[in-house]
Amino acid sequence: MMTIRNNIAFYRDKLEFHKYESQINSYINKVVHEFTMVYKGIVNFKIREIFWDLVDERIEFDHTHWYHVFASMMGKIVMYDILFEEKIIEQFHKDIHNHWAGYLADLIIPHEPKLSKDFFGILIRNLPVPDYEAVLQLYVEGVILFEEDLKEILYNPQITMPKKILKFKTHFSNLFEILLAKCHFIDQEIAQYGGIAHKNSLHEIFQLNNSNERTPPEKLKQILIDLVHIRNGISHASHGGIVPIENKGIRIRDYKPDGTMSFERFFTVEQLYNYHYMILLLLMEFELVALMLTLHRTIREANIKYKKRLICSKCGHESVVYVYPGRPDVICNKCKTRFPI
Repeated sequence: MMTIRNNIAFYRDKLEFHKYESQINSYINKVVHEFTMVYKGIVNFKIREIFWDLVDERIEFDHTHWYHVFASMMGKIVMYDILFEEKIIEQFHKDIHNHWAGYLADLIIPHEPKLSKDFFGILIRNLPVPDYEAVLQLYVEGVILFEEDLKEILYNPQITMPKKILKFKTHFSNLFEILLAKCHFIDQEIAQYGGIAHKNSLHEIFQLNNSNERTPPEKLKQILIDLVHIRNGISHASHGGIVPIENKGIRIRDYKPDGTMSFERFFTVEQLYNYHYMILLLLMEFELVALMLTLHRTIREANIKYKKRLICSKCGHESVVYVYPGRPDVICNKCKTRFPI
């Protein structure tokens, strides 16, 4: 398994895991149950145990041990529930997280067996794609931009509106291009295995002007359309643009190629920041979805390798057991007779 970061360590100082211990344990049980319905060899309590050992730093994270990776993934998943409970994000953000993660998974799963480990590794490690040099520059610029707190700038009454709009344009454009690059990367990769390659635009990749199997759920579809309009308003500043209108807020316009206005909306600075945050939310899901699908692949391959058929010599009961390396014995599910391996 490729190098994977410890999400629990990453969020440990930002989230109070133990405050929500009961809810987290229930959530781990729920997610593990989804895996155990398909695969053998997963011990529910062991994943919970490793999760809390990592939270309390009683053990070192081992990215080669899939139980550790599973626990790390749970750290990322429960983050959204904790942020919601702490009223840091709203139900809307939580819904978009669920819709986007589910949509990406549905998009990739039909092609997953053919996709390379590198594909998932790139998404998990958040590497620049598909044009490494060009997107790497966006990452470098993004690091510089994140030295400023855009929310602080937009909410500060001492900062002039033109400066707020300028800062928003810069931050938003940077994140939008990184999002577009990742979506284009996924589209081009799955096109190699039976999918259709689309032009490098969110409308094309996600079929936003159509209604087919590639089109996302309505709420998510509208978010993506709005993001494109805002990006176009920034890119076509002399025609559409983002401008403050007295007593109305910040106006954003977008036009079709034939000159017909396709979008006009007035925003508060708080609403503008919410769209910036929305892109951050969408970007975070690539790692989570790739991590979950990598776990499925790892556990599936282990099941193929270590599942054995057992016929009990005492009662004749036939079952399938998971014989992991070093396991000393197996137990008949019916009469509980123990057999050495």
